[in-house]
Amino acid sequence: MPADNKLLTQWLYTMKQDREAFASLYAEMSRPMYTVACRILHNRADAEDAVQDAFLKLLRKDNIEEISNGRAYILQTVRNEALMMLRRRSHEELQEEVAADVREDSPDSFAWENEAAIAEAIESLEATERDIFTLHVNGELSFEEIAGVMDMSLSAVYRRYRKAQKKLRKMMNGGNA
Repeated sequence: MPADNKLLTQWLYTMKQDREAFASLYAEMSRPMYTVACRILHNRADAEDAVQDAFLKLLRKDNIEEISNGRAYILQTVRNEALMMLRRRSHEELQEEVAADVREDSPDSFAWENEAAIAEAIESLEATERDIFTLHVNGELSFEEIAGVMDMSLSAVYRRYRKAQKKLRKMMNGGNA
């Protein structure tokens, strides 16, 4: 039977001093954390890395006693780690693709400038819009999956995605769209 949220939160509070609390927290939450990370990253090894990174982040957190909902905080932490990995991965893949395009086409820097403009436009989106856009486009998650991961309604996810699309089109067309 899964541990209740109160117990999880208590384990979070004591895990730095109590190895048993950390072991219990890991045993209870590693599978749900892995599931969240795997849905975002679509890669088992990366999902395992995201879980490990999330636990390290939890261990390093100073004011852990301020957390009132342990389960939500833990799952949010792994979600954030997975999203950061996805952004790094997609940014690295994007750079590799652009470098290949530039080598194949010409020494012209247009492709580099265009990719930089796209990356800048995506970064200028609101955090929620950026996460939804990245999860859908780079992570290839459905709107339903994104709604589950982000704890939002399906219609809210869809509206935010459409809003992000419009903003990006407008930015990439020089403000005309």
